[in-house]
Amino acid sequence: MTTQARFAGKTVVVTGASSGIGKATAAAFLAGGAAVVAVSDRAGELEQTAAELSVQGTVTPVLC
Repeated sequence: MTTQARFAGKTVVVTGASSGIGKATAAAFLAGGAAVVAVSDRAGELEQTAAELSVQGTVTPVLC
């Protein structure tokens, strides 16, 4: 199994995804082929992060 296909067909939820470890975790799952539901309480940072990461795959931002 390749690294890019490890999470293919899976959807993961990443909390704190707008910055730091959460953002890096979301990027790692995207690199592994997963779709990411990015959750954060910071609207501006969440939208920016989702835009940045969406070039790698499917990112669904959720503001909480």
